[in-house]
Amino acid sequence: MDFEKRVSLIVGLRNNLDYTIAFYNRVRALYQQVEIVFVSYGSTDGTHEWLDNLQDECVKYHYENESKSLSHTYNKGVELASSELVSYLHNDLIIGEGFVEELVKAWKKRTVLIYSLVEPPIFVSDEQNWKTIRDFGSDLETFDMGAFNDYVSGVMASDAKPFVTKDESFFLCVEKEWLVEMGGLDTTFQPMFCEDSDLMMRFHIQDAELIQVPKAVAYHFVSKTSRFSKEFEKKSKEIDELGIRNFYRKWRCSPQASFKHSYDLVAVVKNATPDGLYKIEPFFAKVYTDLPKAEYIDKYQHTTAIDLSDRIEPIDEIPYHDVVVHLDEKQLTEKDYQRIRALSDIISRNRIKMKHPLKSLFKDYSKIKTGHISGKIFNFNPLERSFSISTPIKNNS
Repeated sequence: MDFEKRVSLIVGLRNNLDYTIAFYNRVRALYQQVEIVFVSYGSTDGTHEWLDNLQDECVKYHYENESKSLSHTYNKGVELASSELVSYLHNDLIIGEGFVEELVKAWKKRTVLIYSLVEPPIFVSDEQNWKTIRDFGSDLETFDMGAFNDYVSGVMASDAKPFVTKDESFFLCVEKEWLVEMGGLDTTFQPMFCEDSDLMMRFHIQDAELIQVPKAVAYHFVSKTSRFSKEFEKKSKEIDELGIRNFYRKWRCSPQASFKHSYDLVAVVKNATPDGLYKIEPFFAKVYTDLPKAEYIDKYQHTTAIDLSDRIEPIDEIPYHDVVVHLDEKQLTEKDYQRIRALSDIISRNRIKMKHPLKSLFKDYSKIKTGHISGKIFNFNPLERSFSISTPIKNNS
């Protein structure tokens, strides 16, 4: 059918071969001609041999023994895809009937489609428009395909229609050409985490419309992906924090920020130490400090692909910046370090209050004073829309 040629399903693999086989069999039971693109870096469980033996002209695949990031994985998949639209999927998904048709029907040029996931009750507090908690099984052995099919049939029979949402998701479908123009996922985020938030931020500054597609449904086993695998379970928190720090370095706000504004925000830090500065540096556009630059870079450059030498300057050379915050590391508490992470939203709220005639009569919202953090806002203009939407795909061959 023509609609089957419109979408390529991009699937990153890292072991879990049983789930890959189940994913593949389900797609082929529903769609014989939909293009599936499998990419595996570093699988060791027979995944690569299985790919080599797969006789399917509508499958493209690439694998290497070397491990690479999630961004490399999906960028390679997009590169190989031949359809107009591409959709990111995990291999621990079971798609529902109508999945591809509903994406094709909902698509409009320069929109980001978000498909719907049903998940077992593992992360029940993470409420999103695109997620429904319903237990059809926690793994392949306990999965109730019949009950899931009945659920999907009920959704398909409903009057649910695609709608605009603000709830972001990695589980998207978008034009390949647009994604390539933007450089795909940023490989700065190693090995994973926050690459999806970064992509969404780049869609955001283009005023892209996110469209939730209720009838494009997939069941997600959640804990079988690499984020929650035995290989990464002990490392996940540390890797997540590295991703968050790189997101701040790039966008100067939190991935979960209320306003998602980037400011020319700098810190002037006295009595700095390398360890203390590591809790400060990522959250500013630049840091002026009395600590010799080399001491910090020698200890922490290995934590990021971003060049830290451009981010640290001597305290006696401070040019004009829109927002300047003063910190004395000796006085800072853990609560202050958390406040530092919220400065973008604090400035954004002050920007709104500054425009209120009555509120601005009683308080100077150009001043920042919270805990042991003090500063001055000389210009409230956010800068994120001047940032590049493009992230060159690196080392993707």
